[in-house]
Amino acid sequence: MSVLAIDIGSSRIKALLARWDGHVLEVRGAATPRQSLEPGEQSYPLEAVHGAVEGLIAGLAATVPYDRVDTLVFSCLGTAMAPLDPEGRPLAPALAPADLRPQRSPWLVEELGLDPGELARRSGSDPAVASFLLHALWWQREHPSVMARTHRFRSPRGYVLAGLCEADAEDRAWASRTMLADLETGTWSPQVLAAAGLSDEVLPPVAPPTTTFPLLPDAVERLGLAPGAVAVLGAMDNGCSLFGAEGPDRSGLVNIVGTYEHMAGAGDLDGARRVAESTGAVIHAYVLPDAFIAMSRVPIGDLLARAATGARAGLDGLLELVPAEPVAEPIPLTREGVETALDSGRSRSDVLAAVLASAGDVLARFAEAWGGLGRPTEPVAVVGGGARHENVLRLKATLLGRPLAVLASDEAAALGALRLAAMAVRGASPAEARRLFDNPVTRIIEPSMTAPAATEGVSAP
Repeated sequence: MSVLAIDIGSSRIKALLARWDGHVLEVRGAATPRQSLEPGEQSYPLEAVHGAVEGLIAGLAATVPYDRVDTLVFSCLGTAMAPLDPEGRPLAPALAPADLRPQRSPWLVEELGLDPGELARRSGSDPAVASFLLHALWWQREHPSVMARTHRFRSPRGYVLAGLCEADAEDRAWASRTMLADLETGTWSPQVLAAAGLSDEVLPPVAPPTTTFPLLPDAVERLGLAPGAVAVLGAMDNGCSLFGAEGPDRSGLVNIVGTYEHMAGAGDLDGARRVAESTGAVIHAYVLPDAFIAMSRVPIGDLLARAATGARAGLDGLLELVPAEPVAEPIPLTREGVETALDSGRSRSDVLAAVLASAGDVLARFAEAWGGLGRPTEPVAVVGGGARHENVLRLKATLLGRPLAVLASDEAAALGALRLAAMAVRGASPAEARRLFDNPVTRIIEPSMTAPAATEGVSAP
């Protein structure tokens, strides 16, 4: 039999098909359906997301008619949830993390009457960054009639699962991304919900990521799956990425390169808080029990795309031209910073390198703080779309002053989900799941001897 992992990301949905012996057969992807009706608006129509996911599942399942798929497992971006009516129909699309409408009203969080420091400590996130808490407050203010009709909020993953097997759950790692959950208890926070005027009745129950649900017979038949096929809940994409990048031959630090630049590591809550307090990182529950991720958070995807807008080579082509040495002058990580740099006559590849250099300083500070806990900081595993560009990797290794471990698969979120499926369905331990779905280091990218001055003088917690 085979297993299929589905990673619902901010920009793309990827599906990874593997046999239970650990052999990866194929990876396919499709654009995540999005709506952008006005500048600054970005949302996900859940029916379209569900259709795209089912298309990937059915297409890959058809390639293994004699080794049929008996397990689905999910990874999903955080923040986005859509309001549903009592019949499970979406009342509106789910707002994307990049949707600027809630972020234009950060004072909504201030009106909660909760101490910002206490809210950050309880939830693990800065109240100023995008979160479902801010989205919910925005819904209340801008669309009270929708809120009055809302029976349940669901993530894109939760909506797909509800359609496939009538599941009603989110995992603890995903819930921790909303700012409505308490890190220490792993459940929705009564204090935050009360301050926000929300009832826990509109939120799905929180369940372990290895929770398994039987698929509905009509879904099994429609998608061409094995009789008795099941779905495993899975977890937040960043947690799955770190789990999918873990191995015995690397430090435990992972650079996740996508719409956001993350440096991430998992450990106990006290250590995660120490790193977060010294670097401005965020904290989320991990996919494994009693562990927490500390993550830097640098939104560079839109900035890189802006620098590449109108270029004949496109973003991927320009990234191939980024110099491997940190020669570019860093710029502010804002659209205005990018626009100013372009208007001054700097080349697009130079501006891209400057954005990466500014982000690299944040990543380096995180790594220094992690090392201050007495933990190893090299080599750093690197995963995500940015792991495919050689010059970018060489530049990043030099910016960090640490070697990078390039892995066999940069689809670490889907691979981490496969490891969760092995634990859920095959009873594997985390170590056994890592060995079954191995992601070995294929090569090491060493830093240049010219280390950037920006990483000097960084104090550890």
